[in-house]
Amino acid sequence: MIPSNPRDLERLLKRMGIKVEEVDAAYVEIRLKSGEVLRINNPTVALMKMPNKMLVYQIQTAEGSVQRVAQQQQQPQPQASEYVPSEEDIALVAEQTGAPREEVVKALIEAKGDLVQAAMKLISRRQG
Repeated sequence: MIPSNPRDLERLLKRMGIKVEEVDAAYVEIRLKSGEVLRINNPTVALMKMPNKMLVYQIQTAEGSVQRVAQQQQQPQPQASEYVPSEEDIALVAEQTGAPREEVVKALIEAKGDLVQAAMKLISRRQG
C-alpha cells in the first residue's frame, strides 16, 4: 500500500533506493512525433533517480496550463552516428588543400572524420 503521508512516502522511496529532487522549471516543452509542441507553463517537476541509473521526470500542472503550439519547421538534426566535423578539423584540411570551407565540410563528412582521406579526396578533385 502506498502511504498517503508525504513523509512516509519519502521514507519508503528512500528505503527502495529512490532519490527524489525538485526541478525548478519555468516551463516544459514536449515535441510530439507529428511535429506539434505541447508547452506546459508553471509546472511542478520532480526528478526520481532510480537505483538502476534510470531517471524519471514527473510533471504536474494546473488544468489549462498546457498550450498546443502548431507544427514548427524542424531543423535537420544530425544522427547520433553521423560525424560532425570540428572547426579544428575543417581549418586543418582547408589549410592543407586550399579548398573552400563547404567542400572541406562535405569531404570530412563523406570520409567520416578521416582527415587524410578527406584531404586526399579534395586534392584529387582539384588535380583531376
